[in-house]
Amino acid sequence: MSADKKFVLGNDTRFFYGLGAAPYGIKDNGFSYFLLIFYSQVLGLSPVMTSAALSIAIIVDAITDPIIGYISDNWRSRWGRRHPFMYMAIIPICVSYAFMWNPPADVIQSQQSLFVYLVVMAISVRIFLTFFEVPNTALISELTDDYDARTQLMGLRYMFGWLGGIGMAFLAYAVFLRETDDGGGILAAAGYGYYGIAAACLMFFGMLVSSIGTHRHIGGLHVPPVRERVKVRDVVIEVLETMKNRSFQSLFLASIFSGTAAGMQAALSIYFSTFFWGLKAAELAIFTMFQALAACCAVPIAHMLGKRFDKKRAAMGSFVFMISFGPLMLFGRVIGVVPENDSPWLLPMLLAHNFIEVCVIIVFSILFGAMMADVVEDSAVDTTRRSEGVIFAARGFAGKMVSGLGILLAGVILSAANLPRDAAPEDVDNEVLVDLVLYAAPGQILLYSLALLMITRYRISRAKHADNVTQLETL
Repeated sequence: MSADKKFVLGNDTRFFYGLGAAPYGIKDNGFSYFLLIFYSQVLGLSPVMTSAALSIAIIVDAITDPIIGYISDNWRSRWGRRHPFMYMAIIPICVSYAFMWNPPADVIQSQQSLFVYLVVMAISVRIFLTFFEVPNTALISELTDDYDARTQLMGLRYMFGWLGGIGMAFLAYAVFLRETDDGGGILAAAGYGYYGIAAACLMFFGMLVSSIGTHRHIGGLHVPPVRERVKVRDVVIEVLETMKNRSFQSLFLASIFSGTAAGMQAALSIYFSTFFWGLKAAELAIFTMFQALAACCAVPIAHMLGKRFDKKRAAMGSFVFMISFGPLMLFGRVIGVVPENDSPWLLPMLLAHNFIEVCVIIVFSILFGAMMADVVEDSAVDTTRRSEGVIFAARGFAGKMVSGLGILLAGVILSAANLPRDAAPEDVDNEVLVDLVLYAAPGQILLYSLALLMITRYRISRAKHADNVTQLETL
């Protein structure tokens, strides 16, 4: 079992732990919102080839998650089992991320060369980030076993993750991709290179400070038993044993369906903003500020709902609201209820809708992550083994695998709708835009609904968690 909790979970520890999610948020925002449009619409790589390259990278990345999770669960060193991997990953992540947004001029001249370059860079970024993210995330189940404190910690993690991504997006729209007299804008190539370098620098700061800030708690964290040399077969067996847990299976399957939907939604988001709603970079920058406010509001809301209704019930309620509320504006425009793009009412309506949607998404994500943290003790009761890294890595594996599928589906949808390359938003036919909605929105609703169905099988309540902790204390 874990070492006794000899440290107090103070505000500084909460801050440093939460800050570790900011680099992932920056990376995730870049991959989800900017990379597809940068390589396809700006650099000229076909949407299908771009989404295929990103999907390949995600699949390779996903395969490494359980491996890194297992290794960090069983690593023994004077720096503990998590921090060596976190420190090692920092510089390679930042270098790879900067280069991904600055391809050499000769590479851009060839579709094949650009495709290979994107695959290599995307894989490098994702694998190196796995070495940081999986051990860093797994710390939550070691820092505290308190049912409500985990919701709070996960809330801070998601808040910093969203603020990191949103903050970098704001810089992109307001500084690097802003329209100028001599060009610029979302479809101009020059700003993306500077964006990549700035993002890499902020990622470096976040990872380093989080690692150093949690370093002092290493002595109070769980120490794995001394083990003989482990064979690959033994690793597979242990991972499969961990995955037998019913509550884990429910969250794992939910991650598969929701990850596919989220990957597709995120990849298409900037296309809807630019071509469907006709928003400029300056207007999108305003959206990022509202999203930052939504992230801050979501943390106390998730904590309150988790304490009052239990995590499962609160998560399911927020998920139902998200499914029903999310596509309202898109369908409203299709049927002629939502104002046209030249209406002064459109921007306030979109801002209000996006604020509520983002807030609910983050609330659900916080509760979902806290539910996964509680699986650690539930699984340990059956296996007598703490597998924080494996559990969170397996969730990441599912999310990444199907997120790649979501991005691939986004590329297919763009091709099926015949969105023209290099076209100004006002020149795109309305039929093309309607097709984008009719291809994307129903699929997202179906996938999110299947994820909700999976969550109903989760069985760890507040009382069940307390019983698990008590049982483990006697071992």
